[in-house]
Amino acid sequence: MAGAKKVAAVLFIMLCLSVSLNIVFYGWLQSLYEKVNELSLENLKLKESLEVLQRSLEYHPTTVSPTGDNWIYIAGVVASDSGVREGEILRVYARLIEGTGKVYIATSPKIGIELQSSAETAFKISQQISNVNMGEFDCMLTVVANRSIEVVDGPSAGAAITILLSLMLQGEELRRDVIITGTIQSDATIGKVGGIIEKAEAAAKNGASLFLVPRGQSIVTIYVEEETRIGPFRIIRYKPETVNVQEYLEKQGYNIQIIEVSNILEALEYFKA
Repeated sequence: MAGAKKVAAVLFIMLCLSVSLNIVFYGWLQSLYEKVNELSLENLKLKESLEVLQRSLEYHPTTVSPTGDNWIYIAGVVASDSGVREGEILRVYARLIEGTGKVYIATSPKIGIELQSSAETAFKISQQISNVNMGEFDCMLTVVANRSIEVVDGPSAGAAITILLSLMLQGEELRRDVIITGTIQSDATIGKVGGIIEKAEAAAKNGASLFLVPRGQSIVTIYVEEETRIGPFRIIRYKPETVNVQEYLEKQGYNIQIIEVSNILEALEYFKA
């Protein structure tokens, strides 16, 4: 009888151990399964990223500068090492390849993630304006500058990119002596931006005859430095002053016309060659 009890106790202990091991093993398997799933998802994302990168590299070799007629000037504002803001003229090149209607951007200057959203809106608006469905193509944009810079305002290139893509899809040539600044809205209107004076001056230096600005921004407020001396002390104040951009540039010796535009359709007419 005592032997039977011992056997029963041993069997009970073995059963408990077996259940415990099964629970531990099941938990380990569950954890392993979840880890495999995570790795599979990461692998899929990496594969998609590599495919996009491979297509980009095939289409834009890193050893070759962008070429072709499908490009437009954009105006940006650059912050120098000393903190002074100045205008800068860059180029945006555009090409279309087989895809699923996405937009990819490569930039040599640092512009920021805001440009991605603007470019996607620009691609949609350009298709609507041109009455062309580009759902089976991807848009590859390359932004280049003549020097190493960090552009302050990425979204202000939205209107220019919309102009470029619209004329591409319509098969029309684009004037090179016209430069535009402004954001692009989902209803095709052109939104206000900063740095109008700096951008307009950069456009004039670049040889533009027309500089298009958002409605209401041909007159802007600038801050003029005023110096006051009290004994050995030098006090600097900045006084706000409202100026007409075209008149301001004319006083600087530039010959450029500033034109306000409300939407892309209005702006397109100035860019058609």
